[in-house]
Amino acid sequence: MDREWLETQFKIHRDKSKADLARALGLEPPAVSKILSGGRQIKAQEYVTMRLFFGMPAEGERAVMPGAGRSYVLDTLDFAMNEKETPETESGDSWVIPAHLFEGRTKSPPEKIKIFAVQEDAMIPEIYQGEQVLVDLSDKKPSPAGVFVVSDGLGYIIRQCEYVPHSDPPEIKLSARNSKYDSYVTLLEKAEIIGRAIAKLQWL
Repeated sequence: MDREWLETQFKIHRDKSKADLARALGLEPPAVSKILSGGRQIKAQEYVTMRLFFGMPAEGERAVMPGAGRSYVLDTLDFAMNEKETPETESGDSWVIPAHLFEGRTKSPPEKIKIFAVQEDAMIPEIYQGEQVLVDLSDKKPSPAGVFVVSDGLGYIIRQCEYVPHSDPPEIKLSARNSKYDSYVTLLEKAEIIGRAIAKLQWL
């Protein structure tokens, strides 16, 4: 399917050459020829670059069109040491997830959804250490209450977050499922909420 898709793009865009595409991808020309011969698959991020190269919309540069169905390219969440910075992404592998899995579940664009690897056992049995969750960076308000990724100043942790009823100024309670972790209350304006956990990868 990679080969057929790329062949079609070159047929449509006859002003584009394999050498030009290779330069856009930062590859040697033989790599493009190898894709066209079926000897190499297109990597997730390369789809985004190719779509831009051929003048196709990339939906915030995080959506790709791999063969028959639309998919999202999601990056991992990395802690930004400067609290004024926005969360960054690691340079590691991205996830490619079919777009239909998001339909009816979130309205957030793909660039606002990141992958977070849980580093502690605070939320067991709901979420285990080592599991990976999808985090919606556009949802930072615990209304309704739910599981959120927050910054503790040293890194990212995952906690249940909920408003404290009738608090003025507004306060939120952060708690863990595991009783060995203490709960605490803080002002909403001081809480460093990164985003709401909306899904997780679970091996069966």
